[in-house]
Amino acid sequence: MRNRVNRLVKERILQVVGMVDPYQLGFDAPALIGVSVSPPDIDRAAAEIAELPEVSYLIMVSGDFDLYVEVMCRDRDHLATFLNERLRKVEGVQRTETFLILKTYKLAYGAAPNHPPGQH
Repeated sequence: MRNRVNRLVKERILQVVGMVDPYQLGFDAPALIGVSVSPPDIDRAAAEIAELPEVSYLIMVSGDFDLYVEVMCRDRDHLATFLNERLRKVEGVQRTETFLILKTYKLAYGAAPNHPPGQH
């Protein structure tokens, strides 16, 4: 079994990743951010946004926004700083809309959400 798993990892068919509980690390302001980007700048803007340390997930979508960004911020001040001093300064970013994550009901791959103290 171990040889098969090692082969699948080596061939990049299987990836083993750890999932961090942001609340346990003191990140109390996770958020999803819809981002509108001027058309010629989408790939370049996405590459720049992906490098920001607060970004945990980044996808291109159809609909009202071009990108959805999941961020992990320590608190609302950190989130405001991220938005105003980093994300909105990425060339091509025209508009953002932020959705503060209040409660997680399901995580990817069956991981159980661990709610902050006082939430159930």
